[in-house]
Amino acid sequence: MLNSVKIDLDIIEVDIRDSLGMICAEEVRAPFDIPLFDRSAVDGFAVRSFDVSSASQHNPVYLTIVGSLEAGSDLSGVRPLNDGEAYAVYTGAPMPPGADAVVPFEYCINEGSRVGVLRPVPPYGNVSRAGEDFRKGDVIVRRGVKLMPWHIAALASANVSRVKVYRRVRVAIMNTGNELINLGGGLRPGKIINSTGLLIESYVKLLNAEPIPLGIIPDDVESIRGAVVKSLSMSDIVVITGGTSIGDTDLVPEALESISGAIRLFHGVAIRPGRTAGAYIIGGKPVLIISGLPVACLVSLEVFLKPLIHFLTGEDELPLATVKAILTRRLVNEVGFKSFYRVSVCYGDDGKIYAEPLRLTGSGILSTLIRGNGIIVIPEEVEGFDVGEEISVQILNPISKCNSVYHIP
Repeated sequence: MLNSVKIDLDIIEVDIRDSLGMICAEEVRAPFDIPLFDRSAVDGFAVRSFDVSSASQHNPVYLTIVGSLEAGSDLSGVRPLNDGEAYAVYTGAPMPPGADAVVPFEYCINEGSRVGVLRPVPPYGNVSRAGEDFRKGDVIVRRGVKLMPWHIAALASANVSRVKVYRRVRVAIMNTGNELINLGGGLRPGKIINSTGLLIESYVKLLNAEPIPLGIIPDDVESIRGAVVKSLSMSDIVVITGGTSIGDTDLVPEALESISGAIRLFHGVAIRPGRTAGAYIIGGKPVLIISGLPVACLVSLEVFLKPLIHFLTGEDELPLATVKAILTRRLVNEVGFKSFYRVSVCYGDDGKIYAEPLRLTGSGILSTLIRGNGIIVIPEEVEGFDVGEEISVQILNPISKCNSVYHIP
């Protein structure tokens, strides 16, 4: 699927305040040393380290205080230190000429016009050196990095106010089905609120992409076809739910295959839940068809949509958080399928972590996504896991204390 995609995301320039979560499209280097000057890292007295090399609690070295400097002080007119002199300085203050170290206030006796230093300090002790953070020419942000708050702060420290980024991936969302009604509509027998549409829309936002919800499309080939053609003109990826069962009367595949140049990549995948997923390429753009049942839908979004978006932006995908947990019930897998089990992960009274399977079937049971905070993935070649076996679990939400006491044999 990835090899069939032919999409180039536009590069745009944005204010760094608006760049959070976007993918950097350029290599940004420091235009100057950061910090630009030597500055005090503590509140104390700027001294010449040689002058206080013999200082101790029993034999203080006394220096004459000749001035005070704070963060932002102007050094013009500040004369260099002479033998036996010191400046009071505060964190972030520029180092006065001639000083090469700072003695913290707590190691000094301030007597008004002079200070007694109680311990020595090495050259550049407690001094933040010019270029200590970034040297001129150092890479601050590399291309392909998702911009996080610390990247934005680093860019600001380099006086960079705008940055080139890839525009957000646009994902059109269509939900087919005569049984669907919009949120807030009047409920009646046989009708289902389109909660899966909001699930996909929220998931797309979570990936820092731009959702384009097209709403509910009736079970009609021409309606579906028209909506797909429209969505392809305004998006990079199209996601369609419903009408994906593997059979001869599927409306969505029929509608897609009536569009000129449509190429079917696959329809039907060896995963549970979500086996009815499929993908087409139309004009270089991927069209995903997935189950309208929320749990199967979520698995398909994780397996297909997330890698697609990361592929288009060039973003490095973060590894999933995993823990080792003891299985409380046996899990059986149908060999040949990769299965995604929802589990409840918790801390037992014995300090161990347990995983209680919820269910594999029931792709429309949203409550398992709420009660479950982890996923166990069983590979195609594995028949299952036994009770008491320690297995790897992908963690989706925080782990709390177990409600039950487990006695694993």
